Amino acid sequence: MGFSTIYLRPFKFDKPLTPEHADALVEFSEIEHEDESGEPGGNGKPPTYYCQWIPTEDLGGLEWDKCEKFYYGKEWLVYLIETFTKPWGYTLNGESPWYVDDFQEAGILKVVDNFVTEESRDISAIKEEYGEYELY
Repeated sequence: MGFSTIYLRPFKFDKPLTPEHADALVEFSEIEHEDESGEPGGNGKPPTYYCQWIPTEDLGGLEWDKCEKFYYGKEWLVYLIETFTKPWGYTLNGESPWYVDDFQEAGILKVVDNFVTEESRDISAIKEEYGEYELY
């Protein structure tokens, strides 16, 4: 059994993704990521087996796919920016409040001109200000 990080808002690109770029990101999110030894993470490799950031329906940004057990959201966002969207000429901005009920943790994941930061916040304050998402 694991936990899920709930991300409440999408991030926005400076221009919409082309259909080809959006398809590449969706395809990337649908495969399991591992190295020759069957392990993910570290040294420029994807941080975990599954990437759950996907293009928004309007292709104007990235959002959580709303599936359970998303780990390392910040690290995945950095990986996608550095590996795909920045080289393609896109700039990502925005902020997404997040929380993990199991650990009573919360924060704000921020992106300013492709630079990703994260701030811890009180879980009650996040839920009160932004609402909750029913995962199950």
